[in-house]
Order: sequence, then C-alpha cells, then structure tokens
Amino acid sequence: MALALDRHGDRHGDRRGRGRDGGKRPDIAAPVPPYANRSIILLCVLAFVLRLPPESFAFVPAYFFGTVELAGPLPTAALWRGLFGHVLIHADLTHLTSNMVVLLLLGDVVEREAGHLRYLALFVAGTVAAALSEGVLAADRMAPLIGASGAICALMGGFLWMRPRFGLLSRRLPRRLVQGAIVVFALLNAAMTLMPLPADSALAEVGWGAHAGGLAAGFLLGALLLWLAAPRRAGRGGG
Repeated sequence: MALALDRHGDRHGDRRGRGRDGGKRPDIAAPVPPYANRSIILLCVLAFVLRLPPESFAFVPAYFFGTVELAGPLPTAALWRGLFGHVLIHADLTHLTSNMVVLLLLGDVVEREAGHLRYLALFVAGTVAAALSEGVLAADRMAPLIGASGAICALMGGFLWMRPRFGLLSRRLPRRLVQGAIVVFALLNAAMTLMPLPADSALAEVGWGAHAGGLAAGFLLGALLLWLAAPRRAGRGGG
C-alpha cells in the first residue's frame, strides 16, 4: 500500500512475482481494488442523474473568505457542505464525462498503489485545497466552484511520485509520458493563474486556481506519504 514501489517495478507487469520454488514473492503484493475511486465516480454520476441542486453543493469563496459587504466564514452548513461537496456537481454531460474518464484511468492506478486511506487522503486534501486556492485567487468570489477536477489534480500530483507495479503504467515509457503530461498541465495552470484570461473568454470559466491548488496539495502530500512509508519498505528489505 506504499506510494513508492519497488525498484524493479517497471518489469513486473500485472503478475505477482514468483521465486525459483514457484512460491509467491513476498515483496510484491496484489493490487488494492479501487473501491473508493469507483464509489466516488458512482456518487458523481448519481448526483448528475438526480440533478442535485448546484446552489446547495457549490463552494462559494465569498462565504468562506468574506467580501466588503459580507463577513466570512459564515457559520452555516451550506459553507461546509460546499467545501467538500462541490466535487459531486458538474455543469453538463461533457464536464462530467471528461472528469470521470480521467478519474477512472488515474484514480484506479493511484488507489491500487497507495491503498484506500492514502488515496482518500489525497482526494480530500485536493478537494479542500482546490476550493481554498480558487477562493484566494478568484477575481469574483461570488462565483461558485463545482466539479471534481481540483481533487483529480491532487491525484495527478501524487502520481508524480509513483512507480506503479501493475498495468500499463508499470512500464517506464507510458509512466513517463503520463507524468510528463501532468507537468505540462501544471505549467499551463500556473500560467493561467498568474496571467488570468479576459472575463469574456470561455476558458476564463475554468477553475485554474483550483487546479493549481489541487496539484500542489497532491504533490506535497504525496511526498509526505512516501516519506512515511519509507520505514515500512526498509523493514521489508527495500522491496
């Protein structure tokens, strides 16, 4: 369940390693089933199908940070529901589909390698960091934030530290390509955050600040989880 995988993870593919006597190698465990990731995807789809009201689950930065006319944070359930619940709400089918495809492909890999609790830690940290960073950077703090992309960005940040043992991304080239794409995406978000687009631009509606906050949270927390997992790997002989 550790984030950092064994040094020879590039060669193991989807099979458990076996010793010369045919027994299973103790240093290569089976992948963790991605129950948490699939559950989050199901919740997002259900929220879309059931048409949960965005005004009840969106995160409104002004309610947390306040404005000239409005004190914050407001001591209401809506504020905290929006802080964590905005990931469930998507504007349209394209928004939902694009987020869920990335979450399915990347989230499954992260949970299989990191385990349920570490996966959830990355996802929740990204959820909160995305909302707060968007609130700090947004020009209009009354603009509601919805969508799971900030939390997904935290999984991207955590994945930069990973060397998966199972599936296509256990191979060096596909893993490097995905990690390179994440770095390019991070640089794009940094540029869009530092040089905001005109308000009339269609891309101005994208939560670039939320993406940047999620990526940063995932990268930092991924490094911390890697460090915490190091003694366990050392106790197994370095795996």
